[in-house]
Amino acid sequence: MNGHWYCTDCGERIEQEAIDEHESDGHHVKGRFRPDRLLAGDPEMIGSQIDDGDGGGV
Repeated sequence: MNGHWYCTDCGERIEQEAIDEHESDGHHVKGRFRPDRLLAGDPEMIGSQIDDGDGGGV
């Protein structure tokens, strides 16, 4: 999993090491995670696999 951290109070992306510092200042930190390997049903993958008409896919 890949993770990205954002401080909603500062409005910026922060490093994982800075989470505790931001939270101790009373800021709200939010994480977003994405799997290392995208699954075929993932909306980001739609259209990336083109069927060439013979049923074999790419």
